Amino acid sequence: MNQAGKRYMIEFGTSMIAYTVVLISSIWVLNRTPEGPWQIVLAVLPVVPMLFALIAFLRFLSRMDELQQRIQLQAIGFAAAATGIITMTVGFLENAGLPQPSWIWIFPMLIALWGFGVAFASRRYE
Repeated sequence: MNQAGKRYMIEFGTSMIAYTVVLISSIWVLNRTPEGPWQIVLAVLPVVPMLFALIAFLRFLSRMDELQQRIQLQAIGFAAAATGIITMTVGFLENAGLPQPSWIWIFPMLIALWGFGVAFASRRYE
């Protein structure tokens, strides 16, 4: 792994550890305290470490060579289009009476599809 990859793993890994700690802590506090306006702050607090993970990825992306950037672009394009098609399909199925799923699953779906996109786009250059 090159220097940029090592730095990314440290920055991203630290962000994900912080995310896990903040998420578990915020859920624990929210489940044990009375309702109040500050609960909104507690509910969205896990977004802060996610922003640091985003910054780490954007730094890493800018340090990639042109081929890796092209692979990432193709993967992100695939993930965005596939996520759009899937969410539109689910929206149409809601019109048929199916229950509306939680929005919290859209981002993990996008990330999973991005992973598939990276694997598929990378095969082209092996």
